[in-house]
Amino acid sequence: MKTALLALVFSAAVLGAQCGDQQCRKDAPCCVKGYCNINAMYCAPFSCEPDNSLSPSSCWSTPHCVDYTADFTKPAGSGAFAQIADYKGNPSTASYVSQFEPSNANLANEQLELTLTKQSDGKGFGAVVIGTRAIQYGTVTAVVRSGCRSTGVVSSLIIRNDKIGDEIDFEFVGADKLTVQSNYYWHNELDYTKMVKSSSLSDTTEAYHTYQVVWAPDSIQWLVNGNSFRTVNRADTWDAERKVFRYPDTEAFVSFSIWDGGSGPKGTSDWAGKPINWEKGPFIMGVKSIAVNCYFRGNETTYTPPV
Repeated sequence: MKTALLALVFSAAVLGAQCGDQQCRKDAPCCVKGYCNINAMYCAPFSCEPDNSLSPSSCWSTPHCVDYTADFTKPAGSGAFAQIADYKGNPSTASYVSQFEPSNANLANEQLELTLTKQSDGKGFGAVVIGTRAIQYGTVTAVVRSGCRSTGVVSSLIIRNDKIGDEIDFEFVGADKLTVQSNYYWHNELDYTKMVKSSSLSDTTEAYHTYQVVWAPDSIQWLVNGNSFRTVNRADTWDAERKVFRYPDTEAFVSFSIWDGGSGPKGTSDWAGKPINWEKGPFIMGVKSIAVNCYFRGNETTYTPPV
């Protein structure tokens, strides 16, 4: 029995990790959600699953934070945005990429546009655009117009480590065009009761506003048009029973998205405002620019949080 067990372990080591019902091969080494391939949609660090790929080194390395501004008013080829099919892993060629195909994200009308379209089943198919460099603490400032012209439509600006489940976000819902919602999560522990709305704004689907997150080792601050409406202090997230700070502190990627919340499960659809009225479209989230200022001011390094 011992010999059989050793043989099984040796076989697994030789064949590599399991990606769904298959094992990734050398010509398609990167795993994402049970599928293997060799392009950016599978090998980029914000998507690739190192433990399920041919080897952990199959996934592309993570480019760390440097200060930058992505100006989406400039034409394609300026280095602000590229389709993920065209991205080869060098962040200097594209600060942001579409995360999947087919892509509903494009540069048009002097902005980055993320569009939600209706599918044959009546549900919406949206878009995610994600930064190619990770950030661990810093200031993120984006000029955005929400795409939520109907109930059910959700637009987001998110800083998230998808593998750990740490997140800081701004979210817009079509049920309320006059505010933006803020929240944060630690290790995928979803606590919607922590959501805080901004004060009243001019229609977020018509006007561009400047949304900013100031993320530091000891606090997170949310601002709109330079006005702070929320601060969370790390000290206040202490969980005495578990002896841990429930505070997002892991290196993460910045992203924009638009999606159909109205066709989701009841809790999500109630929050988003029920089904989408497609006659109120088009549903286009517009982003003029985003600036990232690293906590370490341009040093390509990461920060080890205090214990």
